Amino acid sequence: MALGVGLTLTNTKAVLEALFGIKSAFARTPKYRVNKKGDKSAAKKKYRKRLGIIPFLEILFGCYFVWMVWYAISTDNYFTVPFIILFVFGYMYTGLLSLFQGLFERSGTNGEELHEKPYPVGV
Repeated sequence: MALGVGLTLTNTKAVLEALFGIKSAFARTPKYRVNKKGDKSAAKKKYRKRLGIIPFLEILFGCYFVWMVWYAISTDNYFTVPFIILFVFGYMYTGLLSLFQGLFERSGTNGEELHEKPYPVGV
């Protein structure tokens, strides 16, 4: 549930772009025809996705809901705290993960796959 809450800003942006006819690229993992492990092309090295404002808004919303948790506790409204915490985790998770995604990619294994593809089972 928290992850669904965290995705609301991204989904809202996409819906508004569609309603107002704003053409935006479908951002997806770039494909550069990498045929083997360790194959590094010049295009792959240059690729870097721009963050935009959405991750910062998600963190701002997360901070707002942290304040709401404090406010709910200070006004003895304990019943709402677990629900507000869902919002805190959702917005903070998606915002921080978006910000640190580049850091995770750079600290990878130098072109090697992080996980091996599993072999088909029961086929």
